[in-house]
Amino acid sequence: MSELASLVVFCLLAVVILGTALGVVLSNNLVHSALLMTACFIGVGIMYITLEADFLGAVEFMTYSGGVAVLIVMGVMLTHKGEGVPSNPFNGRKIWAAALSGTFIAVMGLVSTFVTSSSQGGFVSEDTVGDLADMMLNSYILPFEIAAVLLLAALLGAIILAKGDEES
Repeated sequence: MSELASLVVFCLLAVVILGTALGVVLSNNLVHSALLMTACFIGVGIMYITLEADFLGAVEFMTYSGGVAVLIVMGVMLTHKGEGVPSNPFNGRKIWAAALSGTFIAVMGLVSTFVTSSSQGGFVSEDTVGDLADMMLNSYILPFEIAAVLLLAALLGAIILAKGDEES
């Protein structure tokens, strides 16, 4: 693919990803937010594939679009209590959110202008899956296991919160 075509595809995907991410935040309906989040995950997976990170794209599709987002959508649909009241109301902190977002964008802009990229001549592995497995199960086993324990604690906390006081 030529440089112009890849730039156009990148810009279109960026617009789709940012549009769906804004839709997640600005939607008053929780089901719509969850479905827009799934579309955002799919856009990120396509972005990975266009950047020739096929393994990350496949993991993005399977884990987020296929698993997490469907789980959230089903959980929201199963626990939704009637119609009428917006399920995702705004809390009136738009000014704080805009200020923090602007600060974050400014800081990231400064970082990107003053930090040089070291992507020139970097290491490219032929066996990315094998190298990732070696790093996850040998070099970085402790952070991997800590993440697993934290996810288990979050799952148990979600179950306790969903159960409620009346079922104790």
